Amino acid sequence: MKTYLSPAQVAQIMGVSRDTVYSLIHRQQLDSYLFGRSRRITQEQIDDCLNRKYKRPIDATKPMRL
Repeated sequence: MKTYLSPAQVAQIMGVSRDTVYSLIHRQQLDSYLFGRSRRITQEQIDDCLNRKYKRPIDATKPMRL
C-alpha cells in the first residue's frame, strides 16, 4: 500500500520549502495526486523527481583531464 505525503512532509524530506514543492508540482517536475482539495505525493514520485534532477548525462565529447 502506498503512503501519501503532504507537500509540507515532502518539503521536509527534500530539504526545501513548501513553496518549492508547489513550484515543482506546477512546473510538472514532481507528480502529485489531488484528493478533494488536498495534494498528496508518494515516495516513489519524490525519488523520481530527485533522480531526474541529479542524473546528468556523461559528455563523451570532452577529453578527460589527468
